[in-house]
Amino acid sequence: MTRPGRAAGLVLAALLISAGLYGLWWERAANASKAELERWIEVRRQEGIEISHHGITTAGFPLKLELAVANPRLAWAGAHPFSWQGPEKLMAHITAQAPGLLRMQAEGAHVIEAGGKRISLTLAKADGSLDMAMQGFAALHLALEGVEVVSASAQPLRLARLTLDAARRFDVAADDLQTPSASLALFAERISLPPDLKVSLGESVSQLNMSLALFGPVLENLKADSLKVWSEAGGVLDLKALHLEWGPLLLDGDGTLALDRALMPIAPFGLKVRGAAEALDALAERGLIEPANNMVVKLALAVLAKEPPDPETGSMRLPLTLQGQDLFVGPARLARLPVPPWVEE
Repeated sequence: MTRPGRAAGLVLAALLISAGLYGLWWERAANASKAELERWIEVRRQEGIEISHHGITTAGFPLKLELAVANPRLAWAGAHPFSWQGPEKLMAHITAQAPGLLRMQAEGAHVIEAGGKRISLTLAKADGSLDMAMQGFAALHLALEGVEVVSASAQPLRLARLTLDAARRFDVAADDLQTPSASLALFAERISLPPDLKVSLGESVSQLNMSLALFGPVLENLKADSLKVWSEAGGVLDLKALHLEWGPLLLDGDGTLALDRALMPIAPFGLKVRGAAEALDALAERGLIEPANNMVVKLALAVLAKEPPDPETGSMRLPLTLQGQDLFVGPARLARLPVPPWVEE
């Protein structure tokens, strides 16, 4: 054999050996990930969460290392029972280096049952991660596209994109009111509304952003006993940012919410609103506001604004306060709202 032939043969042999070693490594790593996922599932079961599936298989060779979970189902029979049925195949990833962190891709059909209601979700794309600490849930990340939500009592709701991040901290003392104990951030884009929610402001909400921070002990639920503990500890819910784009209406705001001794809300908000006049006209056209009251409301908003409307954009700053059941714009009562459900218990 000539020297170039021997060199080519050596290169080919090296490639075959490398490929074989890589295949062995991949198989060992895939089996380790599968064992780690099975261990994660068993720990959740010990915590009282029912988890079932129709099998876990390794997938993705050679470029990816993934686990395919067939027909996953999760249920919780605690104080607030719920269940989730996943798609036919959920792709998962977990490692021994981060045994509490589960990453997932779960496009397809989902069914959620909670509070006596059944909601069906269809997701064109769904990436997420769930981080479980020794004390319980620590963080959740969801990035969804092409979302359709259907319930028995409502028309379908569609979203082009939804991102949600929620987190809970276990290192914050119950009496520490300077550090948030939990947080939530939501971003939604192009929300196509069902006919009964369009309210003539447009067929879709272009954008909705919200950022919340909870101070005080983390609530176990929204029942009176849990809320009383949170309130008496000085708990506050901070709406750090709110942004809404819906037809002519552009709204930005922030504020806080606390509860009084009767567990009624005390919530001052600051809002910057653009397109309020156009929104009121749209509501009047639909008959949701009497035409005679439309001009009265416009004048009232202009008078109650913290400063004159911007001459170029027409935006105005409005002080909004929820005191018990009463909603105020400045000193004027705008509406009386129903009693919160936890007070009626």
